[in-house]
Amino acid sequence: MKTQRVASAPVKLMPLVAITLANYAAQVPYYLHNDYSPHHVLPGVRAVALMAATLAWFALGLAGFMRHRRWGLPVLASFLAAEAVFYAGTFATGIFILQLENHSYLLRTVFVIGYISGAAAAYYLFRLLRERAPRGLRVRVDVGD
Repeated sequence: MKTQRVASAPVKLMPLVAITLANYAAQVPYYLHNDYSPHHVLPGVRAVALMAATLAWFALGLAGFMRHRRWGLPVLASFLAAEAVFYAGTFATGIFILQLENHSYLLRTVFVIGYISGAAAAYYLFRLLRERAPRGLRVRVDVGD
């Protein structure tokens, strides 16, 4: 039995950026469909502040990671973990079933985009942490010659 190091391909972040930004963009039609009315034209300040803060969290972590800053990976990984846990919670509690049974195609689409974003966050969290693991921990075992 031989062991050898696995040469892993660099993590391509563009799909993560695209789906994360799509998830944020999907919140606009979600708001317009669910909450907008002539008496409620703008979303609440708290909601906007929370969305802006989480987007800034993602952008800061991504920028730090791309620039090889020491703090970049932990900030990006913490965002990805929070997003993955948030969406995993909807699966664990069964809320996703109610969301996907919604009669509105628009809302179902927004929910699916969110779940794809959550799954992408979990995948990228795994990949990024695996890439940063000490080289000796990533070993593939080949059976046979």
